[in-house]
Amino acid sequence: MIGIPRALLFAVAAIGLTAAWLAAYRLPFADPRTRQRVRLAISSLTGLPARYVFSILGTVIYLVLGGAAAYALLRVGRLNPVDLLAWRISGEGAALTLLAGIGASALTAFAMSVLHALPGRADVPTTVADVRWIQEIVVLPRPWRSLIPGISGALEEFYFRGVMLFGLLATGFPVWAALVFTGAVFTAGQVALTESRMQATVLAISSIVLSVVCGLLTVVEGSVLPAILIHASFAGYYTNMSVRRTAVAANPPR
Repeated sequence: MIGIPRALLFAVAAIGLTAAWLAAYRLPFADPRTRQRVRLAISSLTGLPARYVFSILGTVIYLVLGGAAAYALLRVGRLNPVDLLAWRISGEGAALTLLAGIGASALTAFAMSVLHALPGRADVPTTVADVRWIQEIVVLPRPWRSLIPGISGALEEFYFRGVMLFGLLATGFPVWAALVFTGAVFTAGQVALTESRMQATVLAISSIVLSVVCGLLTVVEGSVLPAILIHASFAGYYTNMSVRRTAVAANPPR
């Protein structure tokens, strides 16, 4: 009976901290006029090109708030971050991580091809490239276009499949329930950062794939580090691929 209140407390804290993180990141600058005023003010004070302001400011805010949420949830769950990241690397574990990464990419590609084949023929690359935070990232110099999504993906993986998943398991959640819970919260958070139904659909599909693959990998390996590697590379690759495909479609070779 002692484990039940602790499990519920942790689950409620996980939902509340996630909601606070994403709301504090999104809501203050939701109004386009506010964004423009902040962009111009920071640009004039720092000399930073206006097009870079929210690429940098948004990333810093997202990482700081996410780090604060992770720290708070670590305290609630009485977890040691070193334990979550510790990975006894073996040949089997490395091979499993590689196969999991390939599987996540293959499943996502298959799901997107099905989505494209449905009536309406969704333009998935353009849909992804139109997501606001991706639009802000792609104006940066090329190396940063992969680095920033990778860092953000690594933080998300540490938070959801690391702190949240292991915290739920430590409080007595069955493995299947912990996987479903963390996947649902992660997917809802990704959908909340979109602006259209098609964006929400695409992000939900990719989030579900990552949740299943990375969640199972984390449980099997006993560490979130392999999942962090997959999510970081996944985020960097698909962000840039969508932008490149959109650019090619807009300017086809002659």
